[in-house]
Amino acid sequence: VLFPLFKTGMSSEMAWRTVSIVPAVIGFASGVAVFFISDDAPKGNYGELKKKGMMPEVSAAASFRTGALNLNTWVLFLQYGCCFGVELTMNNAAALYFKDAFGQTTEGAAAIASIFGWMNLVARGVGGWMSDKANAKMGMRGRLWVQTLLLAFEGAMVLIFANTGKLGAAIVVMVFFSIFVQAAEGSSYGIVPYVNPP
Repeated sequence: VLFPLFKTGMSSEMAWRTVSIVPAVIGFASGVAVFFISDDAPKGNYGELKKKGMMPEVSAAASFRTGALNLNTWVLFLQYGCCFGVELTMNNAAALYFKDAFGQTTEGAAAIASIFGWMNLVARGVGGWMSDKANAKMGMRGRLWVQTLLLAFEGAMVLIFANTGKLGAAIVVMVFFSIFVQAAEGSSYGIVPYVNPP
C-alpha cells in the first residue's frame, strides 16, 4: 500500500527498502507500549505473582530443559514449521514468483502476493475456532484431527498452486492455500497449552 508513495522521488529498488522503515517504527513503538502498559499474564506481572507465591520460581534454563526434552514439543515444532515456515517462505517468494511466472510488474506482483498475508485477518482465528469446536466434541483428538486435515489440505493446495499456469487461477488457488496455511497456524495455538500442562 505504501510502496507507490515511496516510489515517487526514488527508484523501485530504493523504495521497497525504504518502505520497510514504516513497519519497523510501528513495531518498535508497539513493543515499547506493550512493555509499559500490559501485564505479563492475565493474573498480573510475573514479579508480583512470584512475590505472592502464586507462581513458582523456575529458572530459564530449567524451563528450557523441560521443553526441549518433551517429545510433544518437537512434534508440534515440526507441525508448526509446516504451516508458519510455509507462510514465511511465501511472504519472501510470492512476489518474485508472480513477477517471473506471470510477467507482472514489481508493484503488481507485490500487491498480488500481499493477498497471502491478508488471509491472516480471518483464517488464523478460524483455525483456532475449529480446533476449539473439535475439542468440545472429541477432546484433544479433535484438535489433532483439525490440524492434520488443515495441514493435508495445505499440502494439496501448494501442489495445485505450483502447477497452475494462469494468473487468475493462481490467485484463487493461492487464496485457498493461504487460508489452510493460516488456519493450520491457528489450530497450533489451540494445541500449545496441552503440550506440557502444569
